[in-house]
Amino acid sequence: MSFGTTVWRNLTNLGAAEFAGRPGMDARVEDNSLEILAAGYILRLYSLQGGTDSSVESIRWEGSETRLGGAVENSADGQLALDDDEQFPHAFAGLIPRKRHIRVAHAGDIDTGEVIAYLGLPRDNRNGGSPWFEVALWFGTPARTATGPADRASERTQPRHDELPIPGVELQLRRDAQTAGAPMSA
Repeated sequence: MSFGTTVWRNLTNLGAAEFAGRPGMDARVEDNSLEILAAGYILRLYSLQGGTDSSVESIRWEGSETRLGGAVENSADGQLALDDDEQFPHAFAGLIPRKRHIRVAHAGDIDTGEVIAYLGLPRDNRNGGSPWFEVALWFGTPARTATGPADRASERTQPRHDELPIPGVELQLRRDAQTAGAPMSA
């Protein structure tokens, strides 16, 4: 649990710092999650419970109002006259995309260091069905296949992170401008 929380917070804080201040983008931490706004789209990150063995279909949006809000908004019909041909939806199409909430669902495995991530359009599925309008594997290899968990050892082409040697680290003292000429004391 602490590994997942650390990864989550690092990803959230590093992402907010990376995207903040870029022209045409706004990045912030909302409800403990990274939210990136760009060109009318809203991207948020969510973790899948169960690691790389979990199904992308297992995600639930009901965890919070913020989490559910994007799925509900994507699922609404007739928003801002976008779905009504008599109210000129093409006039608004460039301003506000029809399905503007995008989600990255990710998971990792602490034992292997493997990570998977999916990119998709969330759907309000409180009454059943898939939690996605569309979803695609972004990167990684899911442990679960259509018939069940895969034999990961036979598919592996690179060593696991826990099989790699620990690199040596060389440290050197760096002097700043104020102490460059001063003798060092122990």
